[in-house]
Amino acid sequence: MIFVDSGAWIALLDGRDGFHRAALAFQRELVRGRHGRLVTSDYVLDEAVTYLRRRGPVDQIRAFRELLVSSESVEVVGTAPERFWSAWGLLVDHGDNRWSLTDCVSFETMRALGIRTVFGFDADFRQAGFELLPSPG
Repeated sequence: MIFVDSGAWIALLDGRDGFHRAALAFQRELVRGRHGRLVTSDYVLDEAVTYLRRRGPVDQIRAFRELLVSSESVEVVGTAPERFWSAWGLLVDHGDNRWSLTDCVSFETMRALGIRTVFGFDADFRQAGFELLPSPG
C-alpha cells in the first residue's frame, strides 16, 4: 500500500503545478501496481479539493470525484474522532515542526494502517519518518 498526499493529487490534476511531470511519471509506476493499493484520507481530499477549487472550475473537481468514486484501486479512509484527536495531540507535541493538522491526520492514518510510503512532495512526511516517493531527482 502507498498513501497518496494532497500534493500528489494536485500535481496529477493541475498541469501548471511544478511537480506535474514528476507526478505523471510516478503514476505510471502506480498503474503497473508497483506500490500496491492507493490509500488517501478525507482530510487529504479536502485539502486537495479546496486548493483545486481556488485554481479552477468546478468541472475539474467533479471529474476528480467521479474518478475516485469509480476507482477500484483507491481507498478513501475516513477520519474517526479518536484519530482526529490523536493527530491534534501529535501536532501539539511536535510544535517545533511546521506540520499541519492534515499532515498529522495523514501520519496517524498511515501508522494505523501500517503504511510506510507516501506518494507526495511534502518533506514533512520524510521528517516524520516515512518514505517519500518519487524521490527528488
